[in-house]
Amino acid sequence: MLKTRVITAVIGVIIVAIAIALGGLLFNALVGLLVLLGWREYGNMLKNKGFELPMRLGYITVLITTVAFAMGAYWYALIAFMCMVGLTVICYIFELGLEGFSLESLYATIFGEVYILGGFFTFMALRNDTFYTFLSIDLNVTAPAMFVIWLVLVCTWASDTFAYFAGCAFGKHKIVPKISPNKTLEGFIGGFIGCILTGFVFAYFVGLPKLDGAAIGLLTGIVAPLGDLFESKIKRVCGVKDSGLLLPGHGGVLDRFDSLLFAAPVTFIYLVLEAL
Repeated sequence: MLKTRVITAVIGVIIVAIAIALGGLLFNALVGLLVLLGWREYGNMLKNKGFELPMRLGYITVLITTVAFAMGAYWYALIAFMCMVGLTVICYIFELGLEGFSLESLYATIFGEVYILGGFFTFMALRNDTFYTFLSIDLNVTAPAMFVIWLVLVCTWASDTFAYFAGCAFGKHKIVPKISPNKTLEGFIGGFIGCILTGFVFAYFVGLPKLDGAAIGLLTGIVAPLGDLFESKIKRVCGVKDSGLLLPGHGGVLDRFDSLLFAAPVTFIYLVLEAL
């Protein structure tokens, strides 16, 4: 099992590193694929709980908005998303195409699209070099998009890694045993501190502003564990162990990127607010 996890992780890191380095269409296509797979996993999990979601309509929503976003047509992506949400509501009102489409299923559909699209789209935006031309922040590097993406990823991984070792060494006080029995307060504190230090050190070595690195590390240290617990809560409610089986030894896309779906939007918001 450990060997499988390691092999999958190494292959995944190589693919991600190449996509981040090249950026552009390759990176956007990879993230778009993750969005589609994430939506599929989300729908399957809720189906296990008895919620029937309009999966085909969801795929269309994800596909249209992803293509528009990947091409930099952000306003068109937003308009397309709002139109598809409206169409989803119409399907609910007139009971079109899906029996058992309850009000709860409608809420779950719209929330799932916002949750998955919002997380991955802000990650896509952070890799877009054009985004940084609108910021008044001096990031002191020639390729800020690539380094900011790595900063978010490294801080997210650091949160999980430091929390694991701190929890193993000092963990005594369970935080939410019903959702994640192994999560402890000591582990959270260790992950939080480690995340701030990692953000600061990474920023120092690549030439990003150190205070921004530490700030993004701090924010990631708070929201990354929440993203993990949030997805764990969904799995617990739906009665599944993993969101999917795509990644051997790691589960599904949502299992692997749950923390990032919280960390990327917060980083995006931080950069925008700092530039105001």
